[in-house]
Amino acid sequence: MRRRVVVTGIGAVCPLGNDVATTWQNLLAGRSGVDYIRDFPVDRLRSDIAASVKGFDVARYLSPKEAEIYGRVTHFSLAAAVEALREAGIVPLERASAAEDEAAERAGARAQGAPPLATAAPASGIDRTRVGCLMSTGMGSVEIFEEQVGRSAARGPRAVSPYFIPGVMPNGAAALISMRYGLMGPSYNLASACATGTHSIATSALMIEAGEADVMVAGGAEAATRLNTVAGFGNAKALARAVDGDPARASRPFDRRRQGFVMGEGAGALVLEEEQHALARGAKPLAVVAGFGMTTDAEHLTRPHSGGLGLALALERALARAGTAPEAIGYINPHATSTPQGDAAEVLALRRVFGERLARIPISATKSMIGHLLGGAGAVETIAVVCSLRDQLLHPSINVDELDPECSLDVVRERRAVDLRHAVKCSAGFGGHNCALVLERA
Repeated sequence: MRRRVVVTGIGAVCPLGNDVATTWQNLLAGRSGVDYIRDFPVDRLRSDIAASVKGFDVARYLSPKEAEIYGRVTHFSLAAAVEALREAGIVPLERASAAEDEAAERAGARAQGAPPLATAAPASGIDRTRVGCLMSTGMGSVEIFEEQVGRSAARGPRAVSPYFIPGVMPNGAAALISMRYGLMGPSYNLASACATGTHSIATSALMIEAGEADVMVAGGAEAATRLNTVAGFGNAKALARAVDGDPARASRPFDRRRQGFVMGEGAGALVLEEEQHALARGAKPLAVVAGFGMTTDAEHLTRPHSGGLGLALALERALARAGTAPEAIGYINPHATSTPQGDAAEVLALRRVFGERLARIPISATKSMIGHLLGGAGAVETIAVVCSLRDQLLHPSINVDELDPECSLDVVRERRAVDLRHAVKCSAGFGGHNCALVLERA
């Protein structure tokens, strides 16, 4: 018998909210977080829209100096992890954020030269040497890289910040979260492009199953909506534009008029825990990570396998590991980027696994509202599945005005009440990387 892995905490920062509750309510309401880009000139870009995080207050989590050192992707990662750790009861509520320390600093109560923020130890009874963190990003702190390269070009290499390297390194978020809470278990960054967040969850579950950790903070983040990244994706003809002048209608997975994905940003964090460890300390599981599968297309750098073979294999392995028959799956949260090739290949993969029954399995695409969070996509979308299992509600897909005839699916158009026990989450990334999760009602 493998050690059973449960979810005991979730946290999110995304275009629909800076916490899980706000995000989930907006998803259920079918609201879009997509708008025009206003942070940099877009007149020479092929796409001028994105799904950006709004109203985020980094001062709740980091001192001004720390906020300057770390990029937005790390800001979002820390915030999501704080929320997840609080809900899981891994760290005490009153010590889970930097807000109290910031207030003291502004009031002059902290002695000059003291450490910027005190470390909050895990709750009593938790062995911090067996708590790890795979909070990952696919691209790292893009804005810091751009800024420092520009500074060097304009003023010479001596103008580059001494914090440049720790600021841009992709493992910065996992390191910061581990240092903040004294987590001494496995901690690093895992990068697999748009499958990063889901891979981090699967790998963390594997570590717990194998006995390498009792608790893992797992998830992904991205904050890469910058001039050069939008230019790169746009020049690759991968991005959507506003539809009839409305940015909110641009992301339209499985719709006949889909034209590409919308760049998004944000972070999702889940606290995964060995079931008996959670129950022994009185934690309430939100869901079970019953199975996972990880494969590679081994065919093309950016295009998915034309027949969906790699993703289908990942789904089959996830179901087999969970001991769950395809007939038991009651909901699918797909990768569903809204690209013509990507959605079509994913439908073929799903048909390989679920056959004719696929047309009767409810399916909804979170990206239709929050855009594509790249390395953070799988984590935030997995949190949506956890909320569906917890609340027995499915959020809709928006912008499906005319379903592509090649995508014969039961697309959820309005929030739907269900009796849901098993659900699937799929992710795929550039490089042909695939990951699938089977989640079960707690």
